[in-house]
Amino acid sequence: MSWIIMLTAFALMWVLRKRHKTPWQVKAGLALIAGCSLANTGIGVWLAHRAADIAGLVPAPAGAVVSAVALVVTVIVIYDIAVDRKADKAAKIGLVVLPVLFLAGIGPFATAGAGLTDAIAQVSANSFGKLIGG
Repeated sequence: MSWIIMLTAFALMWVLRKRHKTPWQVKAGLALIAGCSLANTGIGVWLAHRAADIAGLVPAPAGAVVSAVALVVTVIVIYDIAVDRKADKAAKIGLVVLPVLFLAGIGPFATAGAGLTDAIAQVSANSFGKLIGG
C-alpha cells in the first residue's frame, strides 16, 4: 500500500507544482506523506543503507553523521517555511528525504523520527487507501 500512496502523493505534487493558489500546507503535507511512504518501501530502506554507506566515508560513526545531516535538513526545512510561509523546493526535497535519513540515523532523534515516519505512513495509508479504493 505504501507504493500506491507514495506514487499518488508524488503525482499530486507534480500536478500542484505550478498552481500558485494552493496553500503551502497542502504541498508540504504531500511531500511529507510521499517521503514517509517512500521510507516504508524497499527503495526507502535501500536509500537509507546507501546514505549510511556514504556517511561511512567520514571518520566518525556513520549513524551519528546521518543523524547530524537529518538535524541540519530539519533546520533547513523549518527555516525555509518560516521565512516566507511557502513550501519552496528546498523544503519539499527536505520533507521527502528526511524520513529516509531517520531510518539510517542513530540516537533519540532518529528513533523519534522513525516512529513519526511510521505513524504518518500508516495514517496516510489508512486515509488515502480508503479514498482510492485500497
